[in-house]
Amino acid sequence: MKKMLMTVALCGLAMAGSAQKNMSQMSAKGQDPRGGVTRTRVHDVKLVGELTSTMVANNEIIKFDVDDVVYSITRDQDFLKNMEEAAHFRFQSAGQALNVLASHGWEVTSVYKTKGRQGDIIHYVLSRTVPMTPPYSPWLDPTFERGGKR
Repeated sequence: MKKMLMTVALCGLAMAGSAQKNMSQMSAKGQDPRGGVTRTRVHDVKLVGELTSTMVANNEIIKFDVDDVVYSITRDQDFLKNMEEAAHFRFQSAGQALNVLASHGWEVTSVYKTKGRQGDIIHYVLSRTVPMTPPYSPWLDPTFERGGKR
């Protein structure tokens, strides 16, 4: 009985070792040839902007705003130029602003409403994917001042 139990245990160990070896080969397939794990690099980053819509004296006021840090995160000059022009452009309605920004690759992430002094303010949170640059750390930038000003 002991011999049979030992035989079954040895067969089980041999099968477990063989299965573990096969699993490690399957998980390393297409990765580092030495069998290690390779790291994945992020090539795109999602930047966030905000479009606000408010009614003042029966006129809809639309503003598109992006934080100043965005100018340090990306070096895509076409994107930065379009963003600067969109921030200064006077849109006629929220629909027009959303359509124009969508044509430039911006997507609505969320919408929320707040109460302001002159009525409700509708906030559209927009995001756009741009090529990744090295991480930006404002706490390491000696020219950065609190409040996002330079």
